[in-house]
Amino acid sequence: MGDLERLSGASASASASDATSLENFDLAAAWLRRAEADRAEFFDRFVAIVSHALPDHTRIDKSRSGFFRKKEQVIGISVVFDNETYVMRMNDGHRLTTQVEKKVRGVVLSTRDVDAHAWMSGLMTHVRDTTNQGRAIAELLSSL
Repeated sequence: MGDLERLSGASASASASDATSLENFDLAAAWLRRAEADRAEFFDRFVAIVSHALPDHTRIDKSRSGFFRKKEQVIGISVVFDNETYVMRMNDGHRLTTQVEKKVRGVVLSTRDVDAHAWMSGLMTHVRDTTNQGRAIAELLSSL
């Protein structure tokens, strides 16, 4: 009888464990759906902010869909500098990819995928460096 009690106790705890696993899976799936929605919303806001802040450096990639291709959707943004281009794309409406292109005299020599955090840090550093160069030139011209 002791073995039977142990087996029934084990099956009851396994059922509770399975229920907890299903609840955790449901919660994880809900968080994934929310993150994907947030990612698309972040992308749309980021494109709007960057295109407004850096209009001379920004190129927006759009795609048209629909019967007569009336609906236009932003699928990518490129922030172009002299020797680097920072590219962010929204693939399949939910997967964000980030790349950095290295250029010499307008010719792309390499393209590498980078994680979003490194991409954002690199972009901010490049914007800061370009701003500092512009500020130094403005100070030089004002001193003449």
